[in-house]
Amino acid sequence: MTPEELRSFLTAYELGSLQKAAAALSLSQPTLSRRLQRLEDVMGVPLFVRSHRGLDPTSYGHALARRARLIVEELELTRREIARIRTAIGGSVIFGASPGVATGFLPEVIVQLEAAQPDLHMTIVEGVSESLVDQVIARRIDFAVCTAPLDPPDDLAVETLGSDPFVVACARGHPLQRQQDEATGPVPLTALTGYPWVMPTFRGTVRHWLETRFVTAGLTPPVPRIETSSMLLLKQLLADRRHLSYLPARLVAADFVDVMALTCNPGLVLMRQLSMVRLRQRSLSPAAETVLATLRRVAAAPVTARVKEA
Repeated sequence: MTPEELRSFLTAYELGSLQKAAAALSLSQPTLSRRLQRLEDVMGVPLFVRSHRGLDPTSYGHALARRARLIVEELELTRREIARIRTAIGGSVIFGASPGVATGFLPEVIVQLEAAQPDLHMTIVEGVSESLVDQVIARRIDFAVCTAPLDPPDDLAVETLGSDPFVVACARGHPLQRQQDEATGPVPLTALTGYPWVMPTFRGTVRHWLETRFVTAGLTPPVPRIETSSMLLLKQLLADRRHLSYLPARLVAADFVDVMALTCNPGLVLMRQLSMVRLRQRSLSPAAETVLATLRRVAAAPVTARVKEA
């Protein structure tokens, strides 16, 4: 059983067609067919049922595919590590980050890594937590830094990195900032309902928690007039000193220069856990471990010291 045979098998397994797999591998169909036959001879079982529809994996084929992916991945990690040692290249890593993480504290992580590991190459995929977890499961990224699923499947490993509180945010000079300054106390929830809201396009526990706080206080939750995945647009809308938003404190502290966190009564600070999510059976490369070590260090830094409340 050779790496080429395993890669050929996985390509045929995923495409379900000898013709398509041969084209993807730049092989002739007879050559690919011989590779698959040799693999079946070694395993002693049929891996595919061949028909006019294509290649249908048998139960043996499904079982081999699960293990073959791990073997091929480990071989690729080994190849990269040997190449890194031979050429003194720092290695490469691809990981995901939610928007608050990407703009909130990743710049600090990158600065530290560039100083300590100048040959390290990073590819960072930004997305909402649900999408990033799906990409981890699909093995498109090494790991993700985001909000972990409430009930993660057994094949996922979840490590808490630190807290990532959400706060009510407004521009400096917003009427509610002046009201807070004049009252020398927290802003009541009733005052928050009189202004337009702009929100990131997240749903789920964060939005539900915020809405529940208003309902518990006997108020109708604010309905955002605008929802956007663009942090640049969100910043521009907050700058008009009319809009309010609900954002990660790390994002406000690090990237929103003229935006501040309001102190509210009842409190609206949601302490959310920031987590690293990866597959249990997937070994991380030395490059990925280096990035993770820096992420842990930066994520552990207190956020409150960097958030300026009114």
